[in-house]
Amino acid sequence: MGPDDVRERRKALGRRLRLFREAANYTQHEFAPLTLYGRSTIANVETGGQRTQREFWQRCDELLDTGGVLTADYDEVIVLEQQLLAASAWSSGSTGGFAAAPSNAYVEVERSIMDAARETSEHAMDAGAWAVSDATIEQLRDEVSRIARSFTRLTPAVAVSETLRLRNLAVGLLERTRRPSQQHELYLVVAQAAGLLASESVDLGLWPSAMDYARAAYTYGEVIGHDGVRAYARGMQATIAYWTGQPADAVGYAEAAVTFAPAGVARVRALSVLARAWSHRGAADEVQQALRAAADARTADGRDLLHDVVGGEFGYTAAQQARSASTAWLQMDHAAPAIAAAATALELAGSQPTDPWSTVPAEARVDLATCQLLGGQLDNARETLAPLWSMPVDWRRIGVVGRVHRVRRVLAEPQWRGMPKARRMAELASGFVTTHRAPPALPPA
Repeated sequence: MGPDDVRERRKALGRRLRLFREAANYTQHEFAPLTLYGRSTIANVETGGQRTQREFWQRCDELLDTGGVLTADYDEVIVLEQQLLAASAWSSGSTGGFAAAPSNAYVEVERSIMDAARETSEHAMDAGAWAVSDATIEQLRDEVSRIARSFTRLTPAVAVSETLRLRNLAVGLLERTRRPSQQHELYLVVAQAAGLLASESVDLGLWPSAMDYARAAYTYGEVIGHDGVRAYARGMQATIAYWTGQPADAVGYAEAAVTFAPAGVARVRALSVLARAWSHRGAADEVQQALRAAADARTADGRDLLHDVVGGEFGYTAAQQARSASTAWLQMDHAAPAIAAAATALELAGSQPTDPWSTVPAEARVDLATCQLLGGQLDNARETLAPLWSMPVDWRRIGVVGRVHRVRRVLAEPQWRGMPKARRMAELASGFVTTHRAPPALPPA
């Protein structure tokens, strides 16, 4: 076994990493941040041109679910290098001292040691020099907070544009810094941007993109160990699942969100989403239990960065909580608690300064009108929905549009046929949902 053999083994290890990465459908750009290294490092390692520490290979095994084979191969390469060095040193020493003309093997090992020392020195210098201004990162933190807090004042299209710009800036800065503290802050910004993009994708009805962004947010939360991010991402995945007809998956995601959720608003949100998920499985007792737990969680003070400090889209107001309860009970066809919760949501939303086309009161209004129709109260339902019909097309998020679709279905039932007022209301509902703007395509997460 000579130096060339060791080099080939290192190249083979890199090729094996590439095969596992590609089998997992990761690009180098996508995989690099999960390993806490840059894309260029991944490229160099895969061609055998750069050494990394054992922790890197352990991380790759975990991310790619290889069963530890990459770390085992790495350990074998290290053992071979050590054996080669020991054999060369013994051969030189057996002559009573270092040979005047060292063997080629020893020269190669010596060169490897010198190369490793130089790489280590350069890496240490890069670790100090490769950094970005702390003020720049602070600005990105402020930007993502601003977008989250102004979410209801932005149309979905504008929100997407601003969030994508922010995400791209943060990802670009991650390539320019190796300082762990800065990387952590930037990954947190990217995680929040991914979470916002998931929510924005839901608003536009882009379900595959929404799930991709939610999954990416969860992965970033895993990388930095942030429970608030993980809870929000799992809750978003649950929301996507029940909107797309996957109630069992929705419950699983929501239960995971509850597990991760810190005390405070994060737990209120997670439990409210869990109630919605259970409603799609027709489990009244579980819905009631989750809603009661959410009410209890509202009394606890929270300190989570996303839910309690930044708030906005990451927050969860009492009006949102009541709106979610009304939708859960409506899904169960329990009209009385649905009406009570929808009325509470409208009252709470009306007691606070709201934006002209805020989603929460609009959704609560549609829930209430649906309950009124189910109870045969056509005139009341018409009055409830009257303010909704003038909502501009750009503001019609899927949460509102989806609920109006149910109004159409209710109005199509036999009891309303032949009634001019019901027919006119059905026409308004049809016009509302059919003029919903077609969403744009979004870049991958």
